[in-house]
Amino acid sequence: MKNSKVNVISSVQNSVSSIFSKEDVINLINSIEESSSKKISTFDIGRAIEKTIDYLDRDQREIFDLDSAEFELSYDNRIECVGVPINTDAIREVLENNFMDFAQEEDEDDADEYERVELQEIVSIEQDNN
Repeated sequence: MKNSKVNVISSVQNSVSSIFSKEDVINLINSIEESSSKKISTFDIGRAIEKTIDYLDRDQREIFDLDSAEFELSYDNRIECVGVPINTDAIREVLENNFMDFAQEEDEDDADEYERVELQEIVSIEQDNN
């Protein structure tokens, strides 16, 4: 069982002093950032999935690029739809809207690392295209 920060400070205050003063130990404990990790329940995930599915069902015209649909005339003169591009930006937006609430704040180091990886991917794609 983990002790809470308050319990640890209380234990230090009530213990016999050592080479470190009680104030030193308390300052050290206070300098530790408490974990603020969010607990994501299965209910939260289920609700976000339902909201996403509801959007996809309700706004199909937003999801499919109907102006770019491809049709072919089959051998028995039937018109067949052979392709309808998906608007991935619309899907990405609805997923971000429903799932970003679960994200935790990023450190600047994490954000810098993300930007560095993203830049590497862009350079790699540009090299592949040339």
